[in-house]
Amino acid sequence: MVSTTDLPTKECRNSLSARTQPDVVSDLIEKEVFKGFLYGPFKDPPFQKYRVSPIGIAEGKYSGKKRLILDLSSPHNDDKHLSINDLIDKQDCSMSYVRIDDAIDVILKFGRNSWLCKFDISDAFKNCPIVPSQWPLFCIKWEKMYYFYVRLTFGCRSSPKIFDHLSQALCHIAENNYKVNSILHLLDDFLTIDPPDADGERTMAIMMMIFKKLNIPIAKHKTIGPVKCLEYLGIILDSEKNGSSTTS
Repeated sequence: MVSTTDLPTKECRNSLSARTQPDVVSDLIEKEVFKGFLYGPFKDPPFQKYRVSPIGIAEGKYSGKKRLILDLSSPHNDDKHLSINDLIDKQDCSMSYVRIDDAIDVILKFGRNSWLCKFDISDAFKNCPIVPSQWPLFCIKWEKMYYFYVRLTFGCRSSPKIFDHLSQALCHIAENNYKVNSILHLLDDFLTIDPPDADGERTMAIMMMIFKKLNIPIAKHKTIGPVKCLEYLGIILDSEKNGSSTTS
């Protein structure tokens, strides 16, 4: 969704969060390369014209997991060099997100003791490829070596919107092809809700089959259900009590 790829070469300095955690960065880069999300290392720049954006470390709000991000809003206040995010239309990336109240409303609709299942897609954005013509815009530099991303990155304005198309497609398939009663998602986090007299095990089996057939990896340790109580987006949903509570 970048409007142009014809940019002058620019190398930005890495973020403080990366420079102060070099071992974490090196480990994360190694994992990204191993999984095929990141190509490199290269001693020389892999493209004639390219953009090196700052890398940083972000920590998951709920999981505490550290991940590598690209600051694609850099450089800041530079009249000669627009950032990658500057070249992506905000309106094209606008989204509406599911609310925890949406899940509660479905539980109230289906009634006490509704069945809940939860799924989480592994590596989220990295399941979606970057068009090869835009690879030069997604370079990083670490320990004097160059790399470039070939999958969507955290820190790119368009990544959530593009990835959400995949998530919406999964929900459409589940509801229309396999008659899953109700499915909600917030990017890579999915929640299914079934009436108390429905077969929750069927829903779990169907969702696992869909992910497998489409070759979409899920985090097994975050796959839960069918149960009547679970944590979703930091909130405890309890269908036995027809309510919710925050986690401590």
